Amino acid sequence: MKKKSKKQPHEPWALNNGNKPLDLLSLPRCRAKAKSTGKRCGNAAIKGKGVCYIHGGKSPGPPAGNKNALKHGLYSAEAIAERRFVRMLLKRSKDLIMELRY
Repeated sequence: MKKKSKKQPHEPWALNNGNKPLDLLSLPRCRAKAKSTGKRCGNAAIKGKGVCYIHGGKSPGPPAGNKNALKHGLYSAEAIAERRFVRMLLKRSKDLIMELRY
């Protein structure tokens, strides 16, 4: 006949590995507010951010030097400088034409 082993009293908050669980109520809260009610979100904020994963705390943004969005170069520094130069030439030529008329 097997002896029944006495179980250690199990505490409801103890984890299987013996560590204490994190107190979720003590975490910083999301700072985002609802436009309609003006109330705060209430979710736990992501570490190092002021907002929760729903309100943009999770995404660090696009990778640095992302060239995937660049397809035509319309907004490159070189193209912008060229358009600025052409506008300046057009303005000067209009001014010159106005001077020659009078």
